[in-house]
This record gives sequence, structure tokens and C-alpha cells, in this order.
Amino acid sequence: MDINLTERALADQMKKLLSKKPLSKISIKDLTDACHINRKTYYYHFKDKYDLVHFIFMDEFYYQLDYDSIDSIWDFLIPLSEYFYSNKAYYRHAFEEKCQNSFSEFFADLMESILKEHFEDEFKTSEYKVLYADYITAGMVYVFKRWLESYENIPPEKFISIMKNAIHGLAEHVLSEDI
Repeated sequence: MDINLTERALADQMKKLLSKKPLSKISIKDLTDACHINRKTYYYHFKDKYDLVHFIFMDEFYYQLDYDSIDSIWDFLIPLSEYFYSNKAYYRHAFEEKCQNSFSEFFADLMESILKEHFEDEFKTSEYKVLYADYITAGMVYVFKRWLESYENIPPEKFISIMKNAIHGLAEHVLSEDI
């Protein structure tokens, strides 16, 4: 199998399996058997199951974005929410894992690097801008997880609109009463 074909086959199998059951119930053997490859080949491409889940997100979403068309953080969050929404069964399970290298940890780190700069700008007149940015970033990561778990009836555009209104309202309130 070609390297890209092997990675794609493993990614496809992981998406099928993780859409149906938690990551803790999926073994490397499940993936290698389904793809008709050996464990050594798997580990040539990915260091563990989490690495494959990260690869899927980066390959299907992050590297596919047209960054030239993104003028604001909201232009990033709308396609992100649409992507999660169209893959909600898979990402519900991906977010369930709470261990080191989990998708939750990976996503939080990635979002922090993307969002923190934007939200520091939102609170630029406050001496606590970094603290506020950390707070909002952590909250947004949590709310994405909760949305997929419990609020799936809210479409992506509405979900982002609700978050945007809440964050702008918070920013206005905080800046008007900043101590």
C-alpha cells in the first residue's frame, strides 16, 4: 500500500469505528485487521491511536481551510463547527477520552494557540487580557464538547452566533467594570 493510501485507509477505519464506539474500545489490532496491514506498518505511520485521531482532524479540516478567506476568528469557528456537526458521532467519542494525548487535549492546545491572540485583542485595554483570553478559550473548548454531546439540535451557524453574542457581551461588561 502507498503511504497516503495506508494513512487514508487507517483514517477511514478509525472514523467508522469511532463513530460507533469509544476510543478505549478500539484497538490497534481492530484497525490493522480492517486494513489488512501489520502492526509495524501501523506504527510506521502513527505512534498511537490518538495520533491517528489528530491526523484525521488536521487532514480533513485544518489543512483544508482557505486561510486567505478568514478575516476574523468567527470565519474560522463557523467552518470548524460545520465540520464537527457533520462528523458529530465521531467527535462525540473523540472528545470522551480524557487522558494524555487525547483529542480533547490536542484540540484545547490547538484552540488556545488560535483563539488566545484574538481574545487578547478583544480585551486589549485591560491589564488582565491574558487571563480573560485564557478563560474564554477554555470555555469555548468545553462548549464545543457540550454542544456535540447535548445540543446537537442547534445548527452550527446558530451555535457560533450564540457564542459570539455571549463573548462580546462579556467583553463589554468586563471592560466597563475592569478593576
